[in-house]
Amino acid sequence: MHVLRTIRMSAAVLAATLTVGALGTGVAEAARPLPKPTGLTGVVTPHANGTYNVAATWNVSAAATSYRVALIKGGTTLASTTVTDNAWSPTVTATPGSASLSVRAVAGRKPGRAATISVALPDATAPTGSYGSEWQNDTGFATITETALADNSGVAGITRVVNWNDPTAPGTDVWTSGSKTLSHTYPQTEARYVPTVTLEDAAGNVRVVDVPAIVIKDVAAPTGTFTNATATAWAKFTRVTVSQSAIGDNWTPDNLIVRTVSWGDGTTSAWTGAGPAKHVYATAGTYTPTVTLTDEAGNMSPAIGTSAVVVSADTVGPKVTVAKAKPRHSVKAWRTLRGTATDAATGVQSVKVKAVEKRGTSWFGYNAVTAKWVKAATKAKAFAKSRAIVRTTNAQHRWTAKLVGLREGHLVAKVWATDHVQNRSVVQIRKASLTAR
Repeated sequence: MHVLRTIRMSAAVLAATLTVGALGTGVAEAARPLPKPTGLTGVVTPHANGTYNVAATWNVSAAATSYRVALIKGGTTLASTTVTDNAWSPTVTATPGSASLSVRAVAGRKPGRAATISVALPDATAPTGSYGSEWQNDTGFATITETALADNSGVAGITRVVNWNDPTAPGTDVWTSGSKTLSHTYPQTEARYVPTVTLEDAAGNVRVVDVPAIVIKDVAAPTGTFTNATATAWAKFTRVTVSQSAIGDNWTPDNLIVRTVSWGDGTTSAWTGAGPAKHVYATAGTYTPTVTLTDEAGNMSPAIGTSAVVVSADTVGPKVTVAKAKPRHSVKAWRTLRGTATDAATGVQSVKVKAVEKRGTSWFGYNAVTAKWVKAATKAKAFAKSRAIVRTTNAQHRWTAKLVGLREGHLVAKVWATDHVQNRSVVQIRKASLTAR
C-alpha cells in the first residue's frame, strides 16, 4: 500500500510538472519579440531646394497591427511616425549624406525588432552667388567682385568660371580659389556687356549667375512720363497712386531702370513691379509726387513731376443711431437691435454693440464670441465681461445686431461706430425694461 501511494503521488507531481512546463513554453513563446520586417527598401528623390522624398516599402508582417518608421541622419530624426500600411513616403529637408531608415512591426502596443537600412541623400542643389561690377569709361577696365558664395556642401569644391561676353575677346576666365575679384578690359567704345559666372559644386550641380551689366561710356540718363491719378485724398486712409506712361534708356532695358518716388512729404520709396506706385499720406497738406530714374551706368534723371494732390484730415467721428424697438417691453422686439451709421469723410469701418441685462438681483454681460450671457456682480463688471458685437453697414448705411438668449429683465445697450481713421462716434445708450416675451 505504501508503494502504490508513492506511485500515485509521483504521477500527480508528474502531471503538475507537465502542466507547468506547458504553460512555461506558451509564456516563452508569447514573450518573443516580433521579427524584423523583411524586404525594406527606400527610394530617394532629391529636389533642387534641398528637400528629399524617401519612398519606403517593406513586406507585410502577419502579426503586425501597425509599424513604427523613422528616418535619422547624424543622430537627428528627420521624420518619424506610426503607419498601418507597409509603405511610408516622407519629404524632409536635410544636407547631403547617408541617413538611417528603420521600421519595426507593432502588435497592439508591443513593438518588435527594427529592420534598418542606409539610404543616400545625394547633393542635388546648385551653389548660389552674387556679384557686383565696376568699370572705367576712359580705359574700359572692368572688375567683378564676389559678394556672396554658398552651397549646401560647403564652398571649398566650387569652381567659378567667368564669361565676360566680349565679342572682341571670346573665351572664359577661371576664378582662382580664395580670390574675390576678377578683371577684364573691354574696348573703349560705347557698349553694354553682361558677364556671367558659372558655378559648379563637387557633385556637378551648376548655376549660371548674371553679373550687373557693364555699360562703357554711357552718359545719357533715362527718360519717362508719369501721372498722379489722385487729386484729393484723406490723410491716413486714401492710397495715392502714381502710374507710368512711358520709360526708356539708350542702353538699359526698361525693366532694369531703377525708379524712385519722392512723395513730397519727406518720404521716398523704390518702385517695383508693373503696377502703379502707392502711398498713404500721414498728415494734411498739398503734395506733388516726383519720380527719379537711374540706369545701369548710374546716370540719374532729373526729378520728373506729376500733378499735386490735396490731402485733408478726417477729424470727425461717424454718426450712429439706434432704432426704438416696438413694443418697447417685448423681449422678441429687442432681440435684434437696428440702426444707421454714417460718415461723410473716410466712411464707417464698423459698428459695435455691447449689452448687459439685470435679471432679478444679478447682472449679466453678453459675450458676442460665445453668444452667452456671463454673470457679474454689478453693471460695470457685466460691461467689463461682455464682448462687443461687431457689424458693418450695408449700402443704405444700416446695421443690425442680434442678442441671442435675451430674456425678461432690465436691458442696457451701448452702441458706437468707428471710421477708417479710428475716429469714434458718440456712444448711444438704450435702456428697456423687458417684461413680456
